[in-house]
Amino acid sequence: MLLSLILYVPAGCESDSSNTPSPYTDGDSDGDSDGDSDGDSDGDSDGDSDGDSDGDGDGGTGLSWNPDSNCDCPDITGNSAEDFAKAINLCPEFGFLKASDTFSSDINGPTEGMKILDKQGSNDCLVAQHGCQMFALSTGLVGNPNPNNAQGMGASSGQIAGEQDPAPDYQGDKTATPDVQAICDVNQLKVTLKAPEGAKGFSFDFLFASSEYEEWIDLGYNDTFYAILEHPGVNGGATTNISFDSNNNEIEVNTNFFENNDFPCNEDGSGWEPAVERKSGSTGWLRTSYPVAAGDEFSLTFSIHDEGDCIYDSIVFIDNFQWLGKPTVNETSPPIE
Repeated sequence: MLLSLILYVPAGCESDSSNTPSPYTDGDSDGDSDGDSDGDSDGDSDGDSDGDSDGDGDGGTGLSWNPDSNCDCPDITGNSAEDFAKAINLCPEFGFLKASDTFSSDINGPTEGMKILDKQGSNDCLVAQHGCQMFALSTGLVGNPNPNNAQGMGASSGQIAGEQDPAPDYQGDKTATPDVQAICDVNQLKVTLKAPEGAKGFSFDFLFASSEYEEWIDLGYNDTFYAILEHPGVNGGATTNISFDSNNNEIEVNTNFFENNDFPCNEDGSGWEPAVERKSGSTGWLRTSYPVAAGDEFSLTFSIHDEGDCIYDSIVFIDNFQWLGKPTVNETSPPIE
């Protein structure tokens, strides 16, 4: 909210070259004594006289959750869908309703391609962004030091007959078109949420990395990460991808975030670094935000899959889910703290 401040300066009290001091003890010429120029003497700068700086005049935070909370410290040791949700700060007491069973098209199941972890590699980039842990979804083995030619999640992994791209119906507010390439190694986690009191949106952080970089750019072998929203008030409840770049590209090696020098990431020791013999790379950490209203119930599915082949693996690290108390829009960009 943009606040316009109109300051009344009594006659004869203007600042001039004689450096005449303000008649007010705080020196800010607004008629109060708290030094913040809003005229209400409550010590904040929102002009509502309640001292809590949220602008709603109720003397409280205006929120029903703690924005500084985390529910993954100490470390989570379980492996359930609920544990994965907690690892990214989806706390049961703050709007988290349930996590469905994880889904994997790989015959070895999701456990090989889904892990809760605090970091990967010997670097300061692939580390938890909030609290103690994050989780990773991969089309191969999480922690494999060489994801090139990894043969999916196991030696017997392969394409499932007739398997379709899990592409959502919409990309933002635009109709999406599923890709035609064969896919395999789908790995997903679905959570159901209810926006708590005071929420006006939500956000989460993610980093997508792929061994398809750089030799398979624009060649149709585009492993993909989707964040699939299902909300009754969005596109009639149809599945909607909410993570994409400014060119409306899905999150894959063709996105303009990938190995972008404006927001570099050091992937050393993880197997996803460009310096390995058969290169890999990443988007660096990104943040997707989306507007919702308090009381809204919706689901969010984090999904990754191999496309065009079942060999070169990709991974997405997800962390730092947050409810937002300020108006937001659907966008994905590097986080600015």
